[in-house]
Amino acid sequence: MTVYAIQNQWGGSSAPWHEGGIFSIGNRADQRPIALKIQSGDGGHSFTGTMTYQNEGPIGVRATLVTTNSYRVENQWGGPNAPWHDAGLFLLGARNGQNAVAFDLHSNDEGQTLTGTMRYQGVGDIGVKAAVSDGVAYDAQNQWGGDKAPLHPGGLWVLGCRPDQPVVAIDLSSGDAGKTLAGLITYKGEGPIGFRGTLIMANTYSVVNQWGGSDQTWHPGGTWVLGCRTNQGVVAINAKGNGVELDGTMTYQGEGPIRLELERASQQALAEA
Repeated sequence: MTVYAIQNQWGGSSAPWHEGGIFSIGNRADQRPIALKIQSGDGGHSFTGTMTYQNEGPIGVRATLVTTNSYRVENQWGGPNAPWHDAGLFLLGARNGQNAVAFDLHSNDEGQTLTGTMRYQGVGDIGVKAAVSDGVAYDAQNQWGGDKAPLHPGGLWVLGCRPDQPVVAIDLSSGDAGKTLAGLITYKGEGPIGFRGTLIMANTYSVVNQWGGSDQTWHPGGTWVLGCRTNQGVVAINAKGNGVELDGTMTYQGEGPIRLELERASQQALAEA
């Protein structure tokens, strides 16, 4: 799964670029997307179109909204009568209550960056600059109502800023309805380090980390995606695991704790772990 840090531009080619959040596109660990051309005719509830991976031609895309900005995607190759294949979850957009409705992106450097345009519902096309992020994508599921209750889609989360060193523990809480989160996280092979996250877009946090004592410098910790609900912030997360899977609990504003299961989104990564 390729994770991209996004910037958007509107107002002309000389206008400033703005924070655009985190997108996750594709489902192949070692084969990046180099084009995405999809549109929605229903306000961002579904998409159709094509995408292209490195060293291949375009393949079909159909996507269905699961929860805020998270889409269940299928791909098709071999003609219009060929079967559709599960492509996992994509994260497409980063605004609360305003779905994306069009993407026309391409890469000239084998998927390291993407450029082009996108459109949010109710507005015109805006520019896109995307660069590969070091965050790791996870499929989240939630459960409430007891151990025998069904699991529900929890969106696509993005954790960490070290691509070869996964997060294995998270212990965070918020005193301001999810506008900020603070606590401890642990990368594989290390002890806990301090965490501060500030909400910058829908479910998207700018993170800094601290180690070596409470009087030490805070360091850039990447951009994380935590939670999947529109205008209902995460106020607690407590989970641990091996970096491929993490289990525990989380709490949304105004509710009690619910079960949280995180599974690394790249199927190849799962197979090799």
